[in-house]
Amino acid sequence: MADRERILQQLHDSEINAGVQTFYDAGRRVWIGDEINGIQAETTINRTPAARLKWPEGFTAASWLHETALRLYPDSKYAKAHCG
Repeated sequence: MADRERILQQLHDSEINAGVQTFYDAGRRVWIGDEINGIQAETTINRTPAARLKWPEGFTAASWLHETALRLYPDSKYAKAHCG
């Protein structure tokens, strides 16, 4: 299972809502939270060369989801499983 899918499944299992939406020629929207209680954080990974957002080397949607979940939900089942 790819890293992104594994993290999304683990977040789902811990009852943290998250997702990655891919838009043709526009990049990806990565979010965590829910529409009822409010999106807690979101970002965009642009695919265009003129993208304003430059992601650090090796930074992926999966790493953003992981780090954001640990920061926003420190008492969650997900955080406890990853922080030992």
